Amino acid sequence: MGSRYELFQPLLTESGLSRFALSLQQRTASGPLSGIVHSFLQITATRPTLYPMIPDGTQAVFIGPNSVHLRGAQTKTLELPIPEPGKYFGIQFFPGTLRYFFQEDISGITDRFVDGNYWPCRQFAQLQQPIFMKASFAERAEECEKWLLERVQPSATQAFDRALSEVYQSLGAVNVNVLAEKVGLSRRHLNRLFQRYIGLSTKTFSQTVRVQAACRALFKDPSSSLKTAADLGFFDQAHLLREYKKSLLLSPRSLFTRFRSDLYNR
Repeated sequence: MGSRYELFQPLLTESGLSRFALSLQQRTASGPLSGIVHSFLQITATRPTLYPMIPDGTQAVFIGPNSVHLRGAQTKTLELPIPEPGKYFGIQFFPGTLRYFFQEDISGITDRFVDGNYWPCRQFAQLQQPIFMKASFAERAEECEKWLLERVQPSATQAFDRALSEVYQSLGAVNVNVLAEKVGLSRRHLNRLFQRYIGLSTKTFSQTVRVQAACRALFKDPSSSLKTAADLGFFDQAHLLREYKKSLLLSPRSLFTRFRSDLYNR
């Protein structure tokens, strides 16, 4: 499962939330859901705004007062419009773990937000009313966790889980042929599993994990790109920056000026 994967979203930092006039409540899942659901979260918006998300390989369900949306895995930065002030509840799943609730191929929602009429959302749309009947975030998270526990199903894909673990441990710096051999699958079959359960190829997902690691490091110190490139196995600084811009559409400095007040004022 996904419990070894450290996700990073610059919006959900203190500076990022402040920049977009948002506040956050968040808690991790417990018990049997701890390696399936990364967290339950609630965003409070004081005005219409955007909710920018960088690629991290996850899927998420967003539940608003009047809508339910599912976000697929991303290959590039996406922005979810928040149309009006209010509280918005969310469930973030670790990569590939929606298979514990349904077995459909989710590659069709890569780089997309789909609403409650789309097939994966149909059961999640049932959550909207009970979630918004609860007054507090804690009660909503508890209600959601109970609902998910009643619907979680076994998923016998141990080779896929081992492959995910290898990608996480290497921070995405893994050769796909070596990975397939290590978990006892052909490269083609392994790629089919990644496409079906995450919506990304094995190579693209590994690159996403590596760019995530770079984002965490560069958010702390935007001047450290040379060291970060070496630490993460990029050929050189230029290679890191090319992969970064390919996924995030901006340079590290251009992106993080959106989220860090100390850079914004320089």
